[in-house]
Amino acid sequence: MTLLPPPSPGYLGRLVVAFGAIVVTLLWVAIAWDVHRERERALAAAGADTANLARAFEEHILRTVVGLDQTLLFVKAQYERDPARFDFARSVAASAILRQVSSQIGMIGADGILMQTTVDGAVPLDLSDREHFRVHRDDSGIGLFISKPIFGRVTKRWSIQLTRRLDRADGGFDGVLVLSLDAGYLGDFYDSIDVGRGGVVLLAGRDGIIRASATQSSEALGQKIVAGELAETMAVADGVGTTTVTGPLDDVRRIVSHRSPAAVPLVVVVGRAEADILAQVESTTVNYTLVGLTLSTVVAAAVLLLFRLVRQQDETARHLREKKQELFDSRERLRSYVADLERIAEMAAHDLQEPLRRVVAYAQLLATHSSDTGLDDEAKGFLSHMVEGAHRMRALVRELEDFVSVEHLPLSSCQVSSAEVLGAACERLSEVLRNTDAVILTDPLPEVVADKRFLVEVFTLLIDNAVRFRAQDRLPEIRISATATGNGGIVFSVRDNGVGIDSREAGRMFEIWHRPYRLTEGGGTGMGLALARRLIERLGGRIWVESELGEGSVFRFLLPGQTGAHVTPDLGQEAKAAA
Repeated sequence: MTLLPPPSPGYLGRLVVAFGAIVVTLLWVAIAWDVHRERERALAAAGADTANLARAFEEHILRTVVGLDQTLLFVKAQYERDPARFDFARSVAASAILRQVSSQIGMIGADGILMQTTVDGAVPLDLSDREHFRVHRDDSGIGLFISKPIFGRVTKRWSIQLTRRLDRADGGFDGVLVLSLDAGYLGDFYDSIDVGRGGVVLLAGRDGIIRASATQSSEALGQKIVAGELAETMAVADGVGTTTVTGPLDDVRRIVSHRSPAAVPLVVVVGRAEADILAQVESTTVNYTLVGLTLSTVVAAAVLLLFRLVRQQDETARHLREKKQELFDSRERLRSYVADLERIAEMAAHDLQEPLRRVVAYAQLLATHSSDTGLDDEAKGFLSHMVEGAHRMRALVRELEDFVSVEHLPLSSCQVSSAEVLGAACERLSEVLRNTDAVILTDPLPEVVADKRFLVEVFTLLIDNAVRFRAQDRLPEIRISATATGNGGIVFSVRDNGVGIDSREAGRMFEIWHRPYRLTEGGGTGMGLALARRLIERLGGRIWVESELGEGSVFRFLLPGQTGAHVTPDLGQEAKAAA
């Protein structure tokens, strides 16, 4: 018979490797997800920052332009009330804001000639070609006009012209009042806000022309934003938005927020470069990558170690399976050998009975007629030895048959009285006990669950052994007792005062046909103790001997599983065989 084949030895190893790969994959997926979330969080935060800055810059430019326009309206009103008596210098001096943000304020006559200006040493100039003059000359309905950035012919600086039309009393065109807003003032203010190396802060018109910018983007001054979502929304009054665009002038990708107040035709634009924003995430990405590499190394080392352990376990399991198969095969062979030996012993015991019976019968007949045959005494002695040997051979064969048959006898376990069992054994040996004047002493004996026939046979064999190997200088005395073990068993003891056993022989006393040299005088075949061992083992117990040469022996046997047994006193605790 062959054991079922085990699973593939490499299955667990492959499972470990797959598990490690899944763990590492999940680790890097988690890291990638966290990096992605950090990236999105940084971009969202940057969008919120640019939106807040755009709101603040919108408020600033709105207050600045409205304040300057109020100055223009004040000067315009003073002029139009009484042009002949109008004092330009006195009117302009009353406004403190002009000194802070403007490079000049001037008046252009109806003919386009600059008549008055706050710039010292300025000479009259023809400004009739300027856009901010022409729009008021051609259209009386234009209110506040904000020009594109121009390089001033008078101020020699870049500025944004805020202009108002001057009217005569009859409504005719009387010139233009000009206030030059210093583009550098706005640029310096925007540059004070850190929006990163690639960031931009722009002030543009709804026409897309850039009016002012931070110094880091000053090259954009006067350029036009002509394409994309930003250009489309900038043209809308009161437009607000945040988007991601690629700069039309420098091809830098930015997150851009813009706001366009309805009161003035201007748009504030604040942008931060994605590269600057994500540079802050790079350190987090590097840290995550280092952690991922470290954990991946740890997991790989653990998987490698576990893989080796699994391989070793597989190898060990393979060896164990081989050994188990060998043990199984050996057990099967041993079982077959034992069965063969039992059959041989059974056949030998059965087939030898008849020839031995005939040898004994004819030897006895020959001895009976020996007087008629004229045999001498020596021949009669030979004949006597032959008869004795035949009897011994018959006894050996009979005991061998008993030994072999133990394994095949049915067990009939029930609760029996140990005292009754002992009584039955003594009854069997009554003649032997009387002839040897043997004394049987019993302590309280329990009721046990066992096969009564087996127990009677065991007690018979042990008492017979005690009487057979008695000491010559004292009467045989045998004491039978029982004690309970801690795990529910009962240990019976048969103690005698016989010749004892050499400690070197104690281990072999229960072997079949073993007879110590010094004990051969007691007779017997050497099968008694072996048969007792076989019977006790069949009952699930074990038997052993404790002895000292010349001091007697104690044979003990254990009956396990006696949890319900209880010791009851034997009324006849001492009995002497009747003479």
